[in-house]
Amino acid sequence: MAKPILSLLLTIVLVLSCQLVIAAQNILSTEGLDLEFTVFKTSDETLTIKDVLQNRYDFKSPDDYVDERTHPDDIYWIRIDFTSELHRLKQDSLWVLTPSLFDYGTLYQDGDGAIAKIRFGWFEDIPNEGSISYSHGVPFKSDRLFYDQYVYLKVRSVVDMEKIAQWKMSYRSHLQDGLAKKFYSLEDLKFVVPSFLFAGVCIIMFLMMLMFFVYSKRMEFLFYCFYVLCLFLYLGPYVSRLYVMLLPSFNLTSYTFFQQMQMLINLSYVLFVMYYLNTKNLYPRLHWVIKKIAWMLVAVTILDVLFLLNKYFLEHIYLLHFQRLIMSVFGLGAMIYLLKVRKNNLACFIVAGSFCYMMGALGFLFSRNGYLMLAGSSLDILIFAAGLTFKIQTEYKERLQFQREAHINKTKALRAQMNPHFIFNSLNSIQNLITRNDKKSALRYLSRFSRLTRNVLESSIETKIMLSDEIKMLNDYLELESLRFDNAFDYSIIVDESIEPEMTEFPSMIVQPFVENAILHGLLPKQGSEKMLSLSFKDDGDYVLCEIEDNGIGRQAALKRSTRKNKKSRGMQVTMQRFKTLTGEADENMIQIVDKKDQHKNAAGTKISIRIPV
Repeated sequence: MAKPILSLLLTIVLVLSCQLVIAAQNILSTEGLDLEFTVFKTSDETLTIKDVLQNRYDFKSPDDYVDERTHPDDIYWIRIDFTSELHRLKQDSLWVLTPSLFDYGTLYQDGDGAIAKIRFGWFEDIPNEGSISYSHGVPFKSDRLFYDQYVYLKVRSVVDMEKIAQWKMSYRSHLQDGLAKKFYSLEDLKFVVPSFLFAGVCIIMFLMMLMFFVYSKRMEFLFYCFYVLCLFLYLGPYVSRLYVMLLPSFNLTSYTFFQQMQMLINLSYVLFVMYYLNTKNLYPRLHWVIKKIAWMLVAVTILDVLFLLNKYFLEHIYLLHFQRLIMSVFGLGAMIYLLKVRKNNLACFIVAGSFCYMMGALGFLFSRNGYLMLAGSSLDILIFAAGLTFKIQTEYKERLQFQREAHINKTKALRAQMNPHFIFNSLNSIQNLITRNDKKSALRYLSRFSRLTRNVLESSIETKIMLSDEIKMLNDYLELESLRFDNAFDYSIIVDESIEPEMTEFPSMIVQPFVENAILHGLLPKQGSEKMLSLSFKDDGDYVLCEIEDNGIGRQAALKRSTRKNKKSRGMQVTMQRFKTLTGEADENMIQIVDKKDQHKNAAGTKISIRIPV
């Protein structure tokens, strides 16, 4: 099952990688020559290019606007001066202007007595000959300059308030678009490599965590997948420009879609934190805040879509600022809170990842350096992935520990049932000796019983003891039973040379009930004096093979006697439960019972073989 899934993932990554390389060919552009330009600001939408040419409005240098920012309601006329570039313009008739990014824009040129115009802004999606794709620049002809030196632009920036002083204008020959595209330059690589490394991290992490979610059905994996996907889609248009692969054109509808990714990034992030940290149980205050933040983000997302579709751009800008402020305050407060009251190490991953993302986002917001956002987001994604891995590993270890403790507690409980059973039988034997007025035997029995009891109680602290200690206790037990029944039987204990009793762990008191059964139900009812019991321990790989053999009346006769007396062996029942606890199930190969026969096919005793895991 794992191999087909891995093959599918590799195929998807390979296909996406090829698509990304193809997309890279479309987004690389040759840098042009910088131009001088002046700006005139107005809010009069009725102002035309003819009015601008006739009235000679006061155009100012961008530096004169200093800290002034654009406003969605303002219109900016830009006059680009080619005076110092006229000698170069004569080398070609068609050139490409690469202005700063504008949402709405129109380029004006003098066209043989008429005015030619071309629309080029991001949101100018009118499908006619007067509208072009903004990503490739705006073409203009060198012989159509106003007054043989100017090109005019009418622009608007409606979804962001940027500094006018930071605008840049440049141009290049249209022939450059077909050159230097077969090979990447060093500058190209500086642009492409970080962008596509980020894209690769997003794709791999998304597919891996999606697969984990399908198997585990855990919500933190699902929201992590959404988080990575939204980061990938949101950073595409602004940094790596992967929208050229995802959409045929970029317009207001596309911007609305991608802009909501910012809201969904924050929404999936807070829901991921909620399930990852189990805030409902461990951090109830944080859980309450996260629920409020989640509902706020849902409301902001719906409201922002309505603003953009109805072109309420100023409201959109203020709503974004509000959302960023709330998330910044929440992120900072949550990090401080988790560092102060963290219940486990999982909180450290959230704090570290959130800090990296916040630093990248703030760096992008203030410096417009998209690579800071890429770096912060990449670290954030990797830290959260490491946190999920750490959580799975921690929970797995805890589950193993719980299972081990449950196993130990169950074993101790079963042994606690068996030890009283053995003690009760021993005290019965002492009582019998006292009743028969055999004081000497009673004192000897008490001495050995006290030593055996002490050893049993000491071994009860651990579920396993050394095989050598188990053999000592069995030897004491057999001596006591032999003494109890007036040396009515003989016994022997043999340990194979391949076993090191002092180095072999062994379940405590697990053989004793079988030995007791052989004595009480096999040997004692037998008529005659030749009653023999033998125990042997042999190496059997990961097991110790223990064989208990007697020459008693046989199992069939013993079963008839116990049925007449209506007596159940509590020790044997508890021992069988202990075997189930040790092995997980009652394996038929663990215990094998052989009914011995003599040459006349009569019962000649019983042989029990027990494979005990060590």
